[in-house]
Amino acid sequence: MTVFKEGDLAILVDSRGRKYLVNLKKDSSFSFHRGNVYFNDIIGRSEGLKVISSMGEKLYVFRPTLEEYILKMKRGAQIIYPKDISRIMSLLDIFTGAKVFETGTGSGALTLYLLRSVGQTGKVVSYEKRREFYETAKSNIEKFIRDQAVGELILKNKDLSEGIDETDFDRAILDLTEPWLFLDRVIKTLKPGGILGCYLTTVLQIYSLMEEYEKNYSEKLYKIGIFELLERKWEKEGLSLRPALRMVAHTGFIVVFRKLS
Repeated sequence: MTVFKEGDLAILVDSRGRKYLVNLKKDSSFSFHRGNVYFNDIIGRSEGLKVISSMGEKLYVFRPTLEEYILKMKRGAQIIYPKDISRIMSLLDIFTGAKVFETGTGSGALTLYLLRSVGQTGKVVSYEKRREFYETAKSNIEKFIRDQAVGELILKNKDLSEGIDETDFDRAILDLTEPWLFLDRVIKTLKPGGILGCYLTTVLQIYSLMEEYEKNYSEKLYKIGIFELLERKWEKEGLSLRPALRMVAHTGFIVVFRKLS
């Protein structure tokens, strides 16, 4: 049985289901509207424990899942939401040992999922052109993978227009406002049969991407499809079972291609 130790991340869940991400430090505490939670009451104990705040609020303590972490971590750029990340992972068929190129690291959400999925034998190369986003992503990634066995990461503060330093990628994902400007150089780095995904937020972006594909890249890429995901939770209260009042509707589109030889 593993126990919490100083420096670990933890998720505190209050009686209303609200979650708080904390970094455990001896002789320190977390303050919120229902009092203080003292970390000495958590360190040395296993997850799933219940603690009481200084104002009598009951909270459960767990290690954060990756989804919980990315929803609570510090953000520079807007993250790709977990519902879209899960579909990206399946559409791009991210596998153990894969070599993956990503550009538009943002806050590092997708990068973390990629690192976990490629395993210790895999590799993720990620470019982020904005220095402040790069620094935020680097910090977020380091905090979560602290003691975990994940793939090799090469994270660069670099603009894709400067070129790509490596080749022979199995997969590539572009989280850019104008990915059609960089298709040629990304295609050159992919293995034949390699899968390319583009994450976009508007229909106008999709239109521009598909226009460029149809005019110049239909002999180089095979189009798999354009996808959008909607997510709705359900709630049970007494005899009532109904959809939740809030829904995670549109967040983005995923456009997927395969490289032709």
